Amino acid sequence: MKNSYLFKVLADETRYKILKTLIDKELCVCEIQRKIRKTQSNVSMHLTKLKKWKIIRCRKKGKFTLCSIRDRRIKKIIEFVERGDKK
Repeated sequence: MKNSYLFKVLADETRYKILKTLIDKELCVCEIQRKIRKTQSNVSMHLTKLKKWKIIRCRKKGKFTLCSIRDRRIKKIIEFVERGDKK
């Protein structure tokens, strides 16, 4: 994926919130949904796009789907943005 495309991905508020939630941990879809306060269908739609773009990975564990960030560049960008917000 081109570097410039990463910013397009992050420009969507819901996708940014999802990725920020996943920054340091693997979470199930229901936890992501609860933390960002969006509907299950909305979260699932964005997770599907993020998986397609190879930004996150998801795996099944029993009846749960666990997601985590796959592209390390995303972590660095979010950490940089969040540090700037605190200044």
